[in-house]
Amino acid sequence: MNVADSEEMAMHLMSCGHTETGDMKSADIILVNTCSVREHPENSALSFLGRIKPLKRKNPELKVIFAGCVAQRLKDVIKKRFPAVDLVIGAKDIGKFPEIIGRELANWRIGELASSKALPIRQSSSSPIHDVSSFVTITRGCENFCSYCIVPYVRGREFSLPASGIVNEIKILAGKGVKEVTLLGQNVNSYIDGSGLAVRSSEKRQSSKALDFADLLSEVNKIEGIERIRFISSHPKDFSDKLIDAVAGLQKVCEHVHLPIQSGSDRILAAMNRKYGVAKYMSIVEKLRNKVKDISITSDILVGFPGETEADFKNTLDAVKQAGFDSLFAFKYSPRPGTLAASLKDNVPLETKESRLQRVLHAANTVAMNTNAKLAGTLQEVLIDAREDDGHSGRTRTNKKVFLKNARLSLGSTVTARIVGTKISTLIGETAEGLCGI
Repeated sequence: MNVADSEEMAMHLMSCGHTETGDMKSADIILVNTCSVREHPENSALSFLGRIKPLKRKNPELKVIFAGCVAQRLKDVIKKRFPAVDLVIGAKDIGKFPEIIGRELANWRIGELASSKALPIRQSSSSPIHDVSSFVTITRGCENFCSYCIVPYVRGREFSLPASGIVNEIKILAGKGVKEVTLLGQNVNSYIDGSGLAVRSSEKRQSSKALDFADLLSEVNKIEGIERIRFISSHPKDFSDKLIDAVAGLQKVCEHVHLPIQSGSDRILAAMNRKYGVAKYMSIVEKLRNKVKDISITSDILVGFPGETEADFKNTLDAVKQAGFDSLFAFKYSPRPGTLAASLKDNVPLETKESRLQRVLHAANTVAMNTNAKLAGTLQEVLIDAREDDGHSGRTRTNKKVFLKNARLSLGSTVTARIVGTKISTLIGETAEGLCGI
């Protein structure tokens, strides 16, 4: 989500006549987009502001924009502690970026007055797209209020963007050469077209006649030029059988689902306010594996939540092995001010959190290595999306990265690769004259 927001803001600045530079010393504008989901990235963002101060002293005309979740949470603090910052745009206002920056550019007298039309930023941008893959935001905000998570407080209440605008945006991207889109939201499977604020309960969502997320996937599946559709993230409490059927039946929807479990303990899941248990989660995994051949399932886990015992954690290790995740993002709990969990005693020692983090990563890596080893010798469809020092790389439909030593490949091409080597998170492939081109 943060990458998508950064791309959209940068693209709008480019539509106002600016160009990107890799050298901060030569910049007229530095835009810092921030994440507040954990303590570490928040501290990193504030530290980065400190490093900008000397640039501002040398060039008083330099403009610094501080945006995103940290900007939302610490708006008043930023203005007081960092006078070098010229503009603070919280995460809730990123959707209004064209209007806000239009006024500021006029005041700063750098760039043209931007359009203030109420369109997704990409749609109002005339900038070229050079990427093979692109993110497309379909919902903003969150209604889940997991007890450890600050997102609903800094991004606001959930609302769904209009399906017509999403489809139009993807058509524009396809026309500019994008082959793969990833639909984004804090909880994509609660999407309801035209709901404004998202429909609160699953019962209301099921009774609504508006397009839901499975319907939206079907509409995107029809867009000419788009070859692959991905989405992130999904919440287990809203993962319906209809959505499973869409993943199984829509040709362009990739065989990969990111489905955060967070913990393998029902007691901890209840304390996290996740609104499902381990049995419910595993039933979704089982349905996906039964209906979608060779599906890849990835997940998130948070260790060291207040009150987590060794027994709770062992349940998490068991869940990792049972689910057979292809990869895992795991994190240590850190209290976020303003959340419900922040009022709980953070009673799991830091060294215990670190130990559990390493143990769960080891378990997940063992599963992933064994899963990838089974792919040796198989043929995989790979969409080439990056140049490497000694070749190219791309991703399979199951979202596994494949390195290919072949100088003749081109970005955006789809090739058949034979897998000749496997690692924990990547595959090594080779192409041959008889295999290229799908």
